[in-house]
Amino acid sequence: MPKLKLSAAQQRVMNWLSQGWGARVSHGAAVEINGERVCNVDTMTTLTRLGLVERESRAPYCVATEEGKKLKPGHQPD
Repeated sequence: MPKLKLSAAQQRVMNWLSQGWGARVSHGAAVEINGERVCNVDTMTTLTRLGLVERESRAPYCVATEEGKKLKPGHQPD
């Protein structure tokens, strides 16, 4: 997969999700991770389209895919 150019908000979200945290829509369009608002639903939709995040039917609702987990800080490719 080629190197993706992510926005600051997308990088912030993937920093959390790649380390195993989950995200959820708290109210309106706000998305929270660990009780902190990190982005909006549009950011999550874009990350889903890029194949870095997948939606689940139960909490935490959004988690990193295998490709998304590769963005973890310090990740060494196989």
